[in-house]
Amino acid sequence: MHRSRFANQQRGAALLVIVVTLVIGAAALFYGLTTATPPEIEQDRITAAALATAKAALIGYATSVNNFSGTARPGDLPCPDRSDNGLAGGGVTATSCGNAAGNQQARRLGRLPWKTLGLPDIRDGSGERLWYAVSNNFKSLTRTTCTSPGLAGCLNSDTLGTITVRDSAGNIIHDGTNPNPYSPSGVIAVIIAPGPPLKRQGAAAVQNRTCAGGTCSADGQCLSNPESATPKCNVQNYLDVVTGVEDNADFVEVPPSTNGFISGTVRDASGNVIVNDRLVTITYQDLMPLLEMRVAMETLACLRMYATQGTNPGRYPWANPVSSRVTPATTSSINDQTNTLFGRLPGTPTFPLGYLANTVATNAAMPTAWPPGCTMPQGTWWNNWRDHVFYAVADAYKPGAGAPAGCAVGSCLTVNPPSTAASKEVAVLVAGNRLSASQPRSTDTDKQNPANYLEKNYTWPNFTKQPRSATINDTVVFYPP
Repeated sequence: MHRSRFANQQRGAALLVIVVTLVIGAAALFYGLTTATPPEIEQDRITAAALATAKAALIGYATSVNNFSGTARPGDLPCPDRSDNGLAGGGVTATSCGNAAGNQQARRLGRLPWKTLGLPDIRDGSGERLWYAVSNNFKSLTRTTCTSPGLAGCLNSDTLGTITVRDSAGNIIHDGTNPNPYSPSGVIAVIIAPGPPLKRQGAAAVQNRTCAGGTCSADGQCLSNPESATPKCNVQNYLDVVTGVEDNADFVEVPPSTNGFISGTVRDASGNVIVNDRLVTITYQDLMPLLEMRVAMETLACLRMYATQGTNPGRYPWANPVSSRVTPATTSSINDQTNTLFGRLPGTPTFPLGYLANTVATNAAMPTAWPPGCTMPQGTWWNNWRDHVFYAVADAYKPGAGAPAGCAVGSCLTVNPPSTAASKEVAVLVAGNRLSASQPRSTDTDKQNPANYLEKNYTWPNFTKQPRSATINDTVVFYPP
């Protein structure tokens, strides 16, 4: 019952995000257009709506991962469609989009996998399907499985987009090298409306978007090996180039590179259009706050289910002391500890039983493990986030005999804003990205200092929920709301 309520809240939040993103994205694109004739205005409107819809769908996909079996993570984005069948990774030569070791960023550029995203066959104003590129750090397949935050294959608040984007004048507006690690600038994903065919700079003919010279199925899927042998699946027949500046058909991100994408319209010295590709981006700022909220809500749901499970009289477990964190994790470094009211969540999927030993010893009525509906023990996703998630329990709701006395007669938490009242049973705090060099997170000593993760939310029992700024980016959720 509690799990359903939290899931409904998450779905409602995700729907609101999609609606807001769609409206804002479409409006921004539409009103940023240059003066055009009426038919061109209608084409631009269609393109703007398609790009905004695609962006909203990708953000919704990344934030609503609901099957945590295996290596699935909040934030996973689908691989592009390489054979024009509408499916992620759908291709003859590969079903994934490469890996960093293989430097296969070419596989991370293809058409938008609209079927995988649950979209209709959306197209731009010229009738073309959209194209899409995804950062190596956020692709779903293939990648190294995260075993501990900070290691290869992890996706959490410290994970940055790696794609560079230029404006129509050739200026870098999103730097995939992230020269300032405290202000993420690389793009997580790019969505591209290719526009009508034109002659790429240096090409002998106008872009060919047919099946001629290759093999296509009856419904237009490219069956050639490689897919690019069929003109309609060759990215150079859709995306454009400014010689010596940027080629949208060829981007490099491993190792960090500024070879990315340029947004049209771009004209040559004679006034001819040489880039008509229209771009929208998914930035760190677009996606990461939503992922942090998703992780916070999953954690709070686990705690609420724990407190109301079976014979538990409504109490929460002790926390795992921040001072115990080491890498790689050991049983003692993730166990709860008696009289610890603030720390990290006890237990990881590596140790599914026994990690609530101190809690159970205090009150035999309290469960010995996270309840079945809790997602933390499922798959490996929690390994990505366990260093970034902190937890506080009120003194009145700590492990003990019998039902809690309640905040009226016991010490409870304060979260101000929104309120100065000491009325909260439990709070979950998720750390955002590092805001300065004074928040190192590399060594065991770094990880044992909560100030390296949280700006103002590591002093029990008083916490704060503030808008993200240059001085605080903690995500805070609590119960009761």
